[in-house]
Amino acid sequence: MIGDLLSSLRSLVQVTDQLAHAHLRLRARARSEDGDPTRGGRESDNATWALTRARDLLDAAEDAFDEASQNCAQIAWTQTQRPERWLNVLFLQGEDATQALELVDRFGAPFAIRHLARHDRGEETTEAALIDGYVYDAIPTCPTDRVAQDPASGYALTFNPTLRYVSLLRRYELDAPQQAEEKPATGRGMPRTASLPPALFTQPAAGHRVDLRSVAL
Repeated sequence: MIGDLLSSLRSLVQVTDQLAHAHLRLRARARSEDGDPTRGGRESDNATWALTRARDLLDAAEDAFDEASQNCAQIAWTQTQRPERWLNVLFLQGEDATQALELVDRFGAPFAIRHLARHDRGEETTEAALIDGYVYDAIPTCPTDRVAQDPASGYALTFNPTLRYVSLLRRYELDAPQQAEEKPATGRGMPRTASLPPALFTQPAAGHRVDLRSVAL
């Protein structure tokens, strides 16, 4: 693209230079609108000098583009990283968040993340979040939230002891076709209801489906 711009700029320099010389060469034929040769010649001179200044500026721009083109030719661009987003796994608030907040307070956020992550249903949770639009470009937080991440597992926990809520999110990498189709959620929409079954801190029974579709604040 820089090469195309450079070629167009060189053509523009040539045309501007030709116009400047044409005004100078044909000065004797210049007239004002009312036929005054003196005023016509003066305006022709002004146009000549203006076009000359424009040509000088275009010359400088051409040199800059030429330098940019040479520099760009030396660059080897690396592959971009796969786009990464966060999807909501679980949201608890009010009384439902009490046990999770106590876990964070007593044993730390990493311990709470491991316990809450047991209720992640993998592809089922991912599909639900994508359908409901609970996918974010970044971990959604408010100024008073606390955030803890577990890079090894790909989970993040946002919690707020004052407002009494806990949100578990999972890192989600998009492939190119998905990137074009998915639209990340914006804002921090409050879910109407979101609660965890009583068996929060026990392994769910086999075959028991826990509906974890929720939205992070």
